Order: sequence, then C-alpha cells, then structure tokens
Amino acid sequence: MIVRGVLAVLLLATSSAFADAPSPFNMSTEKPAAAPAQPEPGSATVQPAPAPGATKPAPAPAAQPAQTPAAPAPASAQPAVVAAQPTPTQAISRRYLLPFENMVFSGESTQRAWTLYLTPEQASSRASLNLGYQNAVIVAPESSRLRLTINGKAVVDIPIASSDNPSALKFPVPAGLLHAGMNEVAVSAVQRHRTDCTIESTYELWTQIDSASTYLSFEDPEAGRWRRIEDVRAIGADAKGSTTFNLIVPAMEQTGSAAPLVRLAEALALMANMPNQSFEISEQARGMPRPGAVNVVVGSASEIAEKLEKLPEGAQVSPTSAIVDDPKLGPSTVVITGPNWQAVEQAIEDIARPVDRPVASQRVVLATRNWRLPETPMVLAARHLKFSDLGVSTQEFSGRRLRTEFNVGIPSDFYANAYGQAMILLDAAYSQDVLPGSHIDIYVNDNIAATVPITTSGGEILRHLPIKVTMRHFRPGDNSVAIEAVLLTQADATCAPGATGLQDKRFVLFDSSELVMPDFARIGRTPNLSAVSGTGFPYNRADYSLPLIFERTQPEAMSAATTLMAQMSVAAGRLIPVDTAVSPAAVMDRNAVFVGAIPTVPSAVLAELGITSNVASKWGEAVASNQPNTDTTFDEWRQKLRGSGWRGQVSSFEDWMNRTFNISMNSFRLLPGRDPDFTPSNGSTLLVAQKKSPTGEGSWTLVTAPSPATLQQGMRTLAQQDVWRQLGGRIATIDGASSKVAQVPVSSFEFVETEPFSLQNYRLIIANWLSANALAYALVLICLSIALGLATARLLGSLGRKQ
Repeated sequence: MIVRGVLAVLLLATSSAFADAPSPFNMSTEKPAAAPAQPEPGSATVQPAPAPGATKPAPAPAAQPAQTPAAPAPASAQPAVVAAQPTPTQAISRRYLLPFENMVFSGESTQRAWTLYLTPEQASSRASLNLGYQNAVIVAPESSRLRLTINGKAVVDIPIASSDNPSALKFPVPAGLLHAGMNEVAVSAVQRHRTDCTIESTYELWTQIDSASTYLSFEDPEAGRWRRIEDVRAIGADAKGSTTFNLIVPAMEQTGSAAPLVRLAEALALMANMPNQSFEISEQARGMPRPGAVNVVVGSASEIAEKLEKLPEGAQVSPTSAIVDDPKLGPSTVVITGPNWQAVEQAIEDIARPVDRPVASQRVVLATRNWRLPETPMVLAARHLKFSDLGVSTQEFSGRRLRTEFNVGIPSDFYANAYGQAMILLDAAYSQDVLPGSHIDIYVNDNIAATVPITTSGGEILRHLPIKVTMRHFRPGDNSVAIEAVLLTQADATCAPGATGLQDKRFVLFDSSELVMPDFARIGRTPNLSAVSGTGFPYNRADYSLPLIFERTQPEAMSAATTLMAQMSVAAGRLIPVDTAVSPAAVMDRNAVFVGAIPTVPSAVLAELGITSNVASKWGEAVASNQPNTDTTFDEWRQKLRGSGWRGQVSSFEDWMNRTFNISMNSFRLLPGRDPDFTPSNGSTLLVAQKKSPTGEGSWTLVTAPSPATLQQGMRTLAQQDVWRQLGGRIATIDGASSKVAQVPVSSFEFVETEPFSLQNYRLIIANWLSANALAYALVLICLSIALGLATARLLGSLGRKQ
C-alpha cells in the first residue's frame, strides 16, 4: 500500500509539471481543453502552498460566469466557499484593483500606473493578488508578457496566454510590500503577433484586464474595517470601477440641510478622489455596503437614533464624526452627527477643512494619481518639461509600432487654440534596419497634431529634433499627448517564421526629450462646458456661495445635484461653497447651477439657455432606448452621400478646410449669428447646457433630464471620468443606450477676465481672436494698408519742391 501511495503522488506531481510547462508556438495551443488548468498554474507556480491554498481563489470564479459561460469545471465547486462567508466580512476583505470597469492594453507595448490607498490594517495583513484577464487569439504567448508591479516590485510576470477563456490567477503578495497610504500599482503588456509583421496587425493586439476578478484579498477578516474618518480614502471601486456614497439623511427635506450635505459630498469626493464617483441620498438605508461603497448617516442625534443600533459616544453633546459597525447598515458605516444641525455642520466642516484650498492658490499638479501616474503637471505659462518628469522613461523597442503617452494640465482660461504651437524636442534614435517611409506621429487627445517622416536610411541619432505641435486640440484640464513611432523594415516585409518575436532593437526614445510649452493667452470664455469638466470653471473662482437650484423634495434631484457638485469640486481641486436657499429670480447677475427634471425647470431658464419651450412635453416620449437614434442614422447616411451633389462637395470642402487649416464658416463672419433653440433627441437621457446669465455678469449651467429617475441615472453616467471629459461646446447630451456625448459647438461667446491687465497677454488674446476670425483679420489688414497708403501719400506730398 505504501508503494502504491508513493507511485500515486509521483504520478500527480508529474502531471502537474506537464500542466505548468509553457506551450510551444502553435496556433492550436489555445483550445478549451487547456482552460481548466488556467486558474491553477497561478497559484501552483507562484504560490507553492498546500492544497488548501489552491482553493483560496474562490471569490474570482464567482464573478467569472458573468463574463464567460465556459467556466472551468474545478471552479464550479468554489462558489460555495464564497456563499459560506458572512457577507459584510466578505465585502470588506476584498479591494478591487482597477479604477475603471475594464482596462485594455492594445498594441505592442503599453503600460499604465496609478495609486492604491490602503489603511494600516490592510497594509499589515497578509494578502494575495487575484488577476483576471483575456487576450486576442493572435497574441503569441511565447513572446508576449503581462507584468504587474506594486511599489516597484513585480508580483505578476507571466506569458500572455488566455485567448480561449478569461483566466483567473492568484499570486501571493510578499510580506512587507504593502504599506499604509499610497501604493503604486503599474501594469504593462508586451505583445507580439503570432504570424503577421505588418503595421496593421499591431492594431489587432489586445489584452483586457477584468476588474471584477482583479483584486487584493486580505487574510485578516478585520483588515477592511475602517477605524478612522481618514480611511474613507481607502473606499476604492467596485467590480465595475464605480465608487458610491450612500448618504442616509432622515431630514433631507429640511431647508437647512441641503447646503451642508453638498459640502460633505464635495469633501468625501476630494478625500476618495476616485474617477467614477456618485452620490445617492435617501431617508432610508439601502442595505449592507459592498466594495467601493459606503453608508454615511447624517443628521442630528435624535434624527438618526432609529437608524442605528447605538449612537456614537458624544453624539448628543458635541459635533461627532465616527466609524461604527452597525447590524443593519454594516461595518465601516460613517456617522456624522451632533445635538443639532449646527453641530452637524461643524462636524462636516472638520472633515472638509483638510481637503480644501484657498481660491487664490494655484495648483502645481492635477490630482489624477488614483487613475493615472504621475500626477498631471499644470502648465500656467511658458515651461520646459522633461519626459522623465512626465513619467516617460527611456524605452528601447524591437517591434513595429511604439506608442507612449503622458499628460499635461492646461488652465481653464487657456485661449491659444487658433494660433498657438507647442514644441517637442525629441531625443531618439533608429537603427539601420528602419526604412524610409517610417514616421513619428504626435497625438493630442487622440487627434493627430504633427508628423515627422523618416526619409534617410542607415540609422540616425536624433538630438533635440524640434517637432511643432498645434495647440488647437488642447483643452482645459488634463490632456494626453502620445508619441507613436511607426517603423518599416525589410525583415517585416519578408516576415520569415519567428520574425515577430525577434528582439533586435530598432528604435529608442530617450527620457531627456522635452515638451516646450510657449506663453499663451489667458482669458476665460463662456459658454464653455469643456472648462467646467476640466477645472470647474467659472465656479472654481467664485468668491461667494454658488447658487445651486434643485427640487429638494425629490431624492433623485438632490442626488444628481450632489454628484454634479462633487464632480466639479474634484475638477476644481477645492470645495465650491453653495447656496441652496436662493430662488431663480435672485440670480440674474450671478453664476448659478440648475439641476432638475425638465418639468421642474422654469421656462425662463430654458429660454435663456436656448432650449425649446415645448421640450418638457416632447422629450423622450416616443423612442425606446433599444431603437436606433434618428440623428445618428441621419449622420451615417450623410457621411455615405457626402460626395454626391454640389452640396456634398461644399460640405466636403468645408470639412477639409477645418481639418487642414482650422478654418470654418464661422471664421468668415464679422458678427456672431444667433444660436437656434435646441431640442434634445428622444434617445438622449441627459442634457447639459451653459450660457451667460441675463445680465451678462455670470454664467448659468443647467443639467436636466426627462424624469427624476433618468436624471439620477444620467448624472451617474456623466460622473464617469471618460464621459465627464467629453463635455464641451455650449450644449452636450448623453445617449442613454451608448453613453456617447454629443456636443453643440459654440458659435458666439463672451470673454471673462481672469488675469490682471497685461499688454503681453492682450497681444496674445488679439492674435488668437484674429486667427479665429479670418474675415475680421482681412479687414484689419485692408484698413491698415489704406491707412499706410494715405500716410505715405501725405508724407510724400510734403517733401520735395512744389511747382
């Protein structure tokens, strides 16, 4: 019997070794038969623990069936382990890693870094990293790798080999690697095609990290319990990359409660600083918290007594903010209370004070660390920025298309989109294998801004090669700048077997390269929704409480207004004080924000913002969300028929002029035309509009939807970082089915003074305005020419000898 037992153990060990062996380069390697072994190699290879350790990844497969029905057979028994765990403990013992719902790494070389805030208890607990991912079938596993580091140390470094089904892997986190506070997480993917060497094939490479199955799990069940208010920074995101604050306010309809609640929401949003934050306000609890969510109870001690099993100590005598574990509301419930609402406001102010900053202080960086590192530097004037300071390191590259990105911040009063030019001083080199026809492209916010062709062969070192970059695509807030090197070689033209995985270096980008930003004009404009989303302008500069007008009896409207102000505070980098007791008639000469379902918005506000008066009766009444959008279909057919007929030719010529020279028909107008009234399509579920106040001394912004329910849902969609940064123009609408943002461009605007008078600044302002208004520029030249001719004639007439 002993001999048989030994033989059985040896047989199991041998089969495990074969299962862990890397697959050879073969198009038949990715078959469903290999899928069951996928979850195990992660734990077996990097976590040589006994069998119970292999059953630890139970939470990951629980979320997997939502992504792929073909779950591995061994994992089918594991969800029972998840169900056996107490729900509150299960929830707080998991910390999702990704700040977005999905993270896709495309191309041959991609990387992304961000920070993860952990409490001291989480940092001291033993932890493991669960990773879920899937890749394109054409990614070659033997020459492609996925790497994840925490605080500079590799935790994951594996071949990319999960094309058949999503993989759910588990890795131990080395003891002492995590620390309290900010932890840097970096993910990089190097991918090569199996058989194709063309540039086009690099666009087919992708690896997707699944947020639902990528998280840190802590052994200590108490690690996720908060013990201090500062632990709110560790709220993180849920399985879909969203962060939710559930504010439970028994006296939410009380007149004096709205403004403090908005201030609390702004403070919590600045503390957490997650990219996809939303707030839900209600009088009743909505259940136990989950990862990426927290219950916050707000009110006087007498108001919240029935909501909690036990009041925090001192709640009936002084301002109190505490973390409690409640049987109904769950662990880590935030309680903000006091003997009365004055004490509640003081407790809120104690939370808000550390995250606020004075109006006059200037930001050096934009706080983007929780979804992108390094933090985005703010460029307020002429400045040289080295790539090394922008997070771009020296990169040697052996593939066909190298793309690297960095971010820069632009102030809200940026006004140089018509004439300004930045410059990149490029330090790079390419080998003798690179052929003429290769090129280096510069993109700003995914728009092509410059192209440098490689015209010589034999290799070259580029030392501070100047590349002029148009500033027409820059916008207030954070801006992405991408450098892409497209490399052609004879070896790729031949594409011999194994050529895609060759490691011969073809190109190198040095971190000594620089971005040179020139002096640019600084003056605000309104309407300009891009400035609202980028920096919260003009409300970020107001020295008085901003009138915030919404229907306080509707929890949906209050939730939407609170989410909006929290989002603007994050963009502004400071708290924006609000006044919720003011009436619409009292804000004619001030900045104001209106939030509400369309039936509750005053008709005078709609008329002032250029919205049709009958929109309340027609918006959203006929078209279901699953039906095609008429405007979208019309645009598609217009694109198809653009070249037919003389009108199509004129439209094509106008588009070409706009793309090539940044000249539109508005450039040939002396006086701006009147904007027509706007009617939202039935497919849109949220509308954001902005315009000057009736007296011209302030700026009004409206956020509305067909109903209170769609208002709350639409605002939750708008609060997603990738949707929020699409705001622009004077009116923006969000499609309910696709979450796409449609903009109505600004045809006329008014300047808003933001800087002290300066001849240099006004010279730049005039230069940009004349560049954007070609007809006015031509008339100025004509007038100056006539004046010069008359002055010359008079001067010549006074000289010489008269007959």
